[in-house]
Amino acid sequence: MAKISIVIIINLLIMGNINLTAQTVKVTEVPESIESFIDFRNKVAVTPEGGAAVFLLALKIYTENQTLGAQCLVAAADLNSLTGGDTYKGYSLSNWDMSLIKSQLLEKNKKTANSYIKGSSVENSYEVKLPYIYEFSSNAYSGDPASGSFKIFVKCSGADSARPINLKQNNRGIWKASGWSSLLTGIKKPPIDDDL
Repeated sequence: MAKISIVIIINLLIMGNINLTAQTVKVTEVPESIESFIDFRNKVAVTPEGGAAVFLLALKIYTENQTLGAQCLVAAADLNSLTGGDTYKGYSLSNWDMSLIKSQLLEKNKKTANSYIKGSSVENSYEVKLPYIYEFSSNAYSGDPASGSFKIFVKCSGADSARPINLKQNNRGIWKASGWSSLLTGIKKPPIDDDL
């Protein structure tokens, strides 16, 4: 099993009267099995930002390996977002959620998952390489992590503003995605290379 190292950096910024917290999560190696993904999740998803990074990485894995990616998405999603199924341990994402993910990430733009990784841009056609760095922010309206529910915002190179993701903490202290539809919204199209 491959070793996965994680670096979490926290910076506090003060903007006017609203405290804005910024955090990055760095992924140095992509899990190649559901077991290594679960190990990664259990190490990283101990904060809301870590839970968001785990879900974003699951989306990225899905664009390259739909079978493993679907398992990772189930493992990264809040139990209330799942339905009975055969994807992973008797659960699946709802047909509606999987249909939306497939439509947006496979049929419309496979680079959407890349747009959340630092270094991607419309100019470089959202190309990325390891390490993957995800940048998050929260504000006074994000809620209180102590309540077990929190909203954070992920920087997106394909959009003009950060996109929200809702997370819930499970009974084992792992943060999982509970609302992510904004992450599947389209991104700016890269310029077409016309070499005619």
